[in-house]
Amino acid sequence: MALVLSIQNLSVAYARKGLALDNVSLSVPEGGIVALLGANGAGKTTLLNVLSGIETTTEGEVRINGTLLHKNKHKFEGVIGFVSQDDLLMEELTVFQNLFYNAQLIFKGQSKKQLTKLVMKTLTSIGLSEIKDIKVGNPLNKKISGGQRKRLNIALELIREPSILFVDEPTSGLSSRDSEMVMALLKELTRK
Repeated sequence: MALVLSIQNLSVAYARKGLALDNVSLSVPEGGIVALLGANGAGKTTLLNVLSGIETTTEGEVRINGTLLHKNKHKFEGVIGFVSQDDLLMEELTVFQNLFYNAQLIFKGQSKKQLTKLVMKTLTSIGLSEIKDIKVGNPLNKKISGGQRKRLNIALELIREPSILFVDEPTSGLSSRDSEMVMALLKELTRK
């Protein structure tokens, strides 16, 4: 069944900051990709947080296939994925280990062999299988590139195979080459 994400008359207000979003409406069909552009503080992250169910609206509604998201969050567990702009990687672990330990938390009943197969499939699909044994390092002591770090962060969520994926600032801080690779990955994901 095709998924359609729609938002109607969405507004979010904060007591101290005032109106973050004002009367936003949008409909995204399955396979659609939407980019949000705007200045710092324009409400891009707030909108993503509302669409992914992390925050609630002041007014308006978010629906997936006609079902209200915020009143039925339990129905959408595993359907929605969210990749934060913050790096969630453990610097002392390898690329493989970061994804494997994440998979262990998500898929508790799976065997080590099944998890390894799933992790390798995911690493291959995002182009990181060649560097699977390299430690991630940290932003100041880089072992893998910024683009590889971003793709691995995306993989942490992709391994669950969500039908809807929100990625906050996917190219922030990346070189133009790494930005292009990340956007090509996201475009390929929408085709799948």
